[in-house]
Amino acid sequence: MRKLTDKELQSIQDSIRKKEIHAAELLAEIYDHYITHLESQAEEEFEEELEKLDEKWTYAYCHKIQHELNKNINKTIRKTQWSLIKSYFSWPKMVFTLLLVAILTLIVNTLSWHAQVVILFILPIIYIVAFSIILIVRTRKKTKEIRMLFGKSGIWVRSAFSDRFLSYVAFPLHFYNLFLNLPRVFGLDQYVPDYLVNYLSVTFCFMLVIHSLSSYEAWKLKSKTAFV
Repeated sequence: MRKLTDKELQSIQDSIRKKEIHAAELLAEIYDHYITHLESQAEEEFEEELEKLDEKWTYAYCHKIQHELNKNINKTIRKTQWSLIKSYFSWPKMVFTLLLVAILTLIVNTLSWHAQVVILFILPIIYIVAFSIILIVRTRKKTKEIRMLFGKSGIWVRSAFSDRFLSYVAFPLHFYNLFLNLPRVFGLDQYVPDYLVNYLSVTFCFMLVIHSLSSYEAWKLKSKTAFV
């Protein structure tokens, strides 16, 4: 096994750039595959072997893999987070879940609406926004090398896993706007009984907290291997 020259590495990078792949995970895998294969070949066979690799890893084939990668990532995130959410309804986490519901109910029944908004909604949402920013910063650090190699061709190289994971983390923000802010815009909140508002507040905040905790746990599991 030999060490590839800078010129050979540049040829590999130019070849992979032509495939116009944006998923950092796939770029890293293909780049590693190219280098591993070509390092085991003689120097005079480099051009021929590089051409063979390009015939295998065609533009269409790479984009097909990228599409499948995105689908598999969605399934993986949903499966992981759903498994973690279910764990909050089994022993011993069930104790935490019941305690959380009791605390939220107490807050709703004793505090004013403005205090409820701050504690039940704004604080969890601040956490989600801060968590999303941390994810973005960490992902950029982890993908820096691969972005430096392949981002010069005008393609926005990014982590496919991070993109999907961030959309899941930020989902409650859309939920909040749809079910709490939108009714206020149209004045519909005036027609909802107080007891129902309290019930919805507890339900939404409970979902928000469980979502935040399960997202964090999912991130801890996946950050060991993924660009996130």
